[in-house]
Amino acid sequence: MGAKPREHDGGTLSLSQACYHAVYAYPGKVAAVASQAGINPGTLANKLNANVESHKLTADEAVLIGRITRDNRILNALCFEMDAVWHWLEEVKDAPGDLDVLSQGASVLDASNQSIQELITALEDGRVDRQEARRINATVMEAQRQLTVLRRLSERFMD
Repeated sequence: MGAKPREHDGGTLSLSQACYHAVYAYPGKVAAVASQAGINPGTLANKLNANVESHKLTADEAVLIGRITRDNRILNALCFEMDAVWHWLEEVKDAPGDLDVLSQGASVLDASNQSIQELITALEDGRVDRQEARRINATVMEAQRQLTVLRRLSERFMD
């Protein structure tokens, strides 16, 4: 029986950390992802283990894990490093109604508020440590993502 997987604290992650958390959060964990990816489960577990120097996750394998798990953390990790924002295509309806736009506007406000609350919590002791900064970055990225979806939805109403 292996060690208990590390829990994600909600902050931004490196690509390899994001893949680790995506796999261990996926139903069936390593065995299920390895089976779908056509990779030996032991090899995949070693590639996800930061303490194993002999096995490294490749970019293609990270993409494959992302396709299988559809875990936001993988895209967040990549986009954070590239100063980019992403969204799932299905988040933007082809023919949205007014309520879709209002609902998305509420999501923007909720995500923005979460960012502010994270900053308030971090500043309670007068400073922002690395872990707090990672959580702030993650909430700001989500707010930007929600804004991007709102922009795309609003574009559907243009002539």
